[in-house]
Amino acid sequence: MEKKCMDRLVGKSCKIVTKEPGDEKAHVVFGMVKLIDHNAGFMIIESNRGTGCLNMKTIEAIKPSNKKI
Repeated sequence: MEKKCMDRLVGKSCKIVTKEPGDEKAHVVFGMVKLIDHNAGFMIIESNRGTGCLNMKTIEAIKPSNKKI
């Protein structure tokens, strides 16, 4: 995905679907995107589970949502 499109998601609540290599099922995370590091390929999110880091290569889908955290 283009950097310009991804940067629009910073500060917004999103539904993120990830699938790690070797996993059978995908994982869904609802959280707010705090930071995107394009050079390192990571996304920092804040969810009800706390602050976390996702590898952008494992993201299958991402969609802005109206759900507030």
